[in-house]
Amino acid sequence: MNIIEFGEKTRRDHYLMDQDVVYVNHGSYGPCPSFVYEELRRLRLEQERNPDRWFRTLKYTLYGDCVRAAARRLDCNFEQITLVDNATVGVNAILKSPLPMFKSTSGGTILCTNLAYGAVLFTIEETAKQRGMKVRMINIQLPITDKQAFIQQFENELNKGDVEDIRLAVIDHITSATAILLPIDELTDLFHAHGIPVLVDGAHGPGQVYPYLSLNKLKCDFYVGTFHKWMYAARGCSFLFVRDTTIANQIQPANTSWGYRPAPVHLNLMTHFHLQFFHQGTRDESALLTLPKAIEFADSLAGGFDRIYQYNSNLSEQAKALLEQRWNTQGKDLVPSEMHSPYLKMIQLPDLEEYKKTNEDALRLLNHLIEHHKLISIILCVNNELYVRIATQIYNRIEDYIVLADKIDQFRKK
Repeated sequence: MNIIEFGEKTRRDHYLMDQDVVYVNHGSYGPCPSFVYEELRRLRLEQERNPDRWFRTLKYTLYGDCVRAAARRLDCNFEQITLVDNATVGVNAILKSPLPMFKSTSGGTILCTNLAYGAVLFTIEETAKQRGMKVRMINIQLPITDKQAFIQQFENELNKGDVEDIRLAVIDHITSATAILLPIDELTDLFHAHGIPVLVDGAHGPGQVYPYLSLNKLKCDFYVGTFHKWMYAARGCSFLFVRDTTIANQIQPANTSWGYRPAPVHLNLMTHFHLQFFHQGTRDESALLTLPKAIEFADSLAGGFDRIYQYNSNLSEQAKALLEQRWNTQGKDLVPSEMHSPYLKMIQLPDLEEYKKTNEDALRLLNHLIEHHKLISIILCVNNELYVRIATQIYNRIEDYIVLADKIDQFRKK
């Protein structure tokens, strides 16, 4: 295969987005390449041509192949990883399963931060209600001056005491709303020193963190991540990693189905851990099965992860510098550069005429840009200031961020 030319040509030749829409928000829903989308269509057509063959035999072989591909790509064992629809499914399974850490005594505490993804915070809240547990939230103060000062906020919280009551710590790899790259190994060491297991929400990790994400080299106990954000798979392709395979086979998805007590013939192909999440009744798993094509796209058409990383990270820095210079908001970073995520950046907006610095007006501006300006971005309110979270993917070019700057300038105070 010929290696594709990144930027406008990639967008035109390898993606299906409307050509008149400026897309600088890959991090939310990640349009997948047409190369992968065609595989999704092929899988669905094959399923439709003979549903019984698909559901009774074929899908098991395909799923097993995809799990093995995931294990190879993320450097872990086949028995440690399973595929799920999205990261929230994985988080729910960990928090709501009858795992040893939740059964030792009644009650207990789940520790998290205020930077966690909204759906994860909801899951923690609901789990605490169901289990009669408490939620202990570390309120991270922004801006952060340096990485050690950030870690110190966690140390200060643990030094308050009552750590023996904490059953699980939930932290992000890259925060969704604020695009902060967390020092997850240092934090995991800190929690483990207090005997606290760690779940990492890595929705934005795979395909963005560098060097290649190795789950075996990480120290956390659980990791959930997506293949459909930065790894080019179709939407609905994510994974759940559990370091201890004994614990993996005790995890139960929210939906109890045929995988709860699988047939022996299926256990010859996969573990109970795999089948619990895969054998979920009649549903369309085609998106999960696009992973091999997504890997092929990244490695062959796009020229490999090193080339992708170099392009996306360089464009991200250029776009950030351009926007800050245009809006005169240099020096307004929420975190030091070592905690910037490679492809996501937060840039403070200038004062705007018709939009207040509130969550409500951030959402209002976001929707206005989508509906009336064909500009797809994320607008957020942090520390009573409006920020835009930009993303860079191989179909982007610097002109996309010039359009963003021009659109925002239309709303600036005179």
